Amino acid sequence: MLVDPFAGSVGTVGVRTTTGRGMTPEEIADIALDKIMSVSKGAPPVILEQAMAFREDIRKVLVHYLHQAAESERVSLVAKFHKAGYPELVKILDM
Repeated sequence: MLVDPFAGSVGTVGVRTTTGRGMTPEEIADIALDKIMSVSKGAPPVILEQAMAFREDIRKVLVHYLHQAAESERVSLVAKFHKAGYPELVKILDM
């Protein structure tokens, strides 16, 4: 029997795009949640309700920390612009 060591499956592939902007923390959190957990629509109602509540709790945590990461990145950029002698570029960051 021949086995191809490079054969594999990538599973389901999805693409989400934006126009004229990057993704928001909320959009990124939704993508992450789709990878972290799935909830069977055929689950018993009590289990489904608990799972959806847990999913929403996880989403809130992800969104919170993604907002913090974005803010931290902007602070780092401000410092780099000042250090490089371009403080006027800070204005484009909407800070």
